[in-house]
Order: sequence, then C-alpha cells, then structure tokens
Amino acid sequence: MKKKIIPIGLFLLTASLSAQEVISTQGDSYNNGSNEIDFTIGETVIETVSDGTNTLTQGFHQTQLLITSLEDLDINMLVNIFPNPTSELLNLRVEEYEALSFQLFDVTGKLLSEALITAKETSVNVSEYPKGTYLLTLTHQDTKKIKTYKVIKK
Repeated sequence: MKKKIIPIGLFLLTASLSAQEVISTQGDSYNNGSNEIDFTIGETVIETVSDGTNTLTQGFHQTQLLITSLEDLDINMLVNIFPNPTSELLNLRVEEYEALSFQLFDVTGKLLSEALITAKETSVNVSEYPKGTYLLTLTHQDTKKIKTYKVIKK
C-alpha cells in the first residue's frame, strides 16, 4: 500500500509545481453591441461566470482598451467644441474663461498641447497630429479638472 501512495503523492506534488502555459499565435475578439466573443487558438479551456455586476474569467485572456466614458465634474459650465471631427483647427467656445486652461492628450495619456484660455473663443491647431482619437481636458487654475472631451482628428 505504501508503494502505491508514494508514486501518487510524488506525481501530485510535481503536477502542482509546474504551471500551465499557453503559447498562442492566433486569437481575436468580436463584438456586435450585445454579444462579445474572445478566443485564443491553442487554449483548451476558458470559463466566464458573471452575476451581473462582476465577471470572473478563468484561463488565458487578453483584453482590449476601450474608452467607455469621460469624466465630467462640472455639468453647469457651457462649452462648445467644434468642428468635431476636425482636420486642422478645433475651436473652443467657453462663456466663463477666467483661470481656465486646456490640455490635449493622445489616447496613451501623452500631453501634446496645453495653453491658457484667454478669450471666449480659442482655436487649437491639430493639423500636425496624425488621424485618431484625442482627449481635450479643461482645467481650472487650482488644477481642478472640469471637463474632458473626446476629439476625433480626421
């Protein structure tokens, strides 16, 4: 009996010490608005359990960065940003512009441009930046972020 227990114990100990690894050369994600599927070729098992607010995924899974919302801390401020999308100049029209500045970021968070807003209408030249999505943040002088806008450069 002892002879059978020792090999089984050694097998279980060795199996628990070696980690599983997935080396994948292919996979993809698809989303149609109401359903989403992610897969990896070479992955044997993946399971997702959700209770409506929390999602638990078991297995090898790669996520994608999606901007789903923008923070808006002062909803009473009237700001117009036009034209959006734009290819050269982005205009900001702000009714109360004292002690305000803007910052233009790319989607990785890199600061591209910043300046004080000194008039009711300010133009931002975006012609030198590549096509894509940018974030324009309005900030009060005490570094309180007021609003963030998604800007499309075409």
